[in-house]
Amino acid sequence: MARITESDLFEACRFLFGTDIQLSLEFLSYLQPSGAKSAYRRKVKETHPDLFSGASGSIQQSRTEQFQKLAASYEVVCDYFKLRESGLWTPPSVSKRAAPKSAASAPRSAPPRRPSPGRHFSRGYLPPRVLQIGLYLYYRKCIDFRLLTDALMWQRRQRPNLGDIAQRWGWLDESAIRYILGFRKLGRRFGEKAVGLELLTQRQLQTLLFFQRSQQKKLGQFFVEKSVLSHEEMEKLAQEHQEHNRRYANGSGSYW
Repeated sequence: MARITESDLFEACRFLFGTDIQLSLEFLSYLQPSGAKSAYRRKVKETHPDLFSGASGSIQQSRTEQFQKLAASYEVVCDYFKLRESGLWTPPSVSKRAAPKSAASAPRSAPPRRPSPGRHFSRGYLPPRVLQIGLYLYYRKCIDFRLLTDALMWQRRQRPNLGDIAQRWGWLDESAIRYILGFRKLGRRFGEKAVGLELLTQRQLQTLLFFQRSQQKKLGQFFVEKSVLSHEEMEKLAQEHQEHNRRYANGSGSYW
């Protein structure tokens, strides 16, 4: 079983919990999903764009970016919990000589870029499970944690909110959207809560999600546009990502 270290999670935790908290490996080991969820909900109340609907355009843009960064940071922390629960997390105090042989099975045809000073690259091994393309590139050491977060924020800025789409299509009105946003149970995602409250059907939610995804660029385009990876490198990595996911999920597609 692969041993995963996640010191790069500190950056996500710093944004989620605030700069006053003392981050350490001990903090990560004691961190629980309930605590992260509480911190996320608290910051949602402070940063949600709806709270600044009457503010100037620059303030609204700033708050929207903060909210998107919050969502990206929370997703990274949730991925850490999944890795830890799967037994893929180990503190860096483990001797390097104890590194598992399974690390040698990681794809080598597209070598990782050399880490530069001040950049936080993964120090773990490629997890033997299905991964989204961003995490796959991170664990392959092609991108660092900050670049992954920037890419997720870039992608999210391009897709409309589910509530806005549903309102445009006449499936929800403004009061229903406010009610869903303020409801604290039935999960953390807007669509899950809307279905749980019987304000949307599961079929409607799937339609909304499909349309939302169609409005955003693929994550890999960010790395090509920023000259982090060439088009050819990204194509090759996308193919290897598809092979990786097929190996662990019996055929999971890979999309940039």
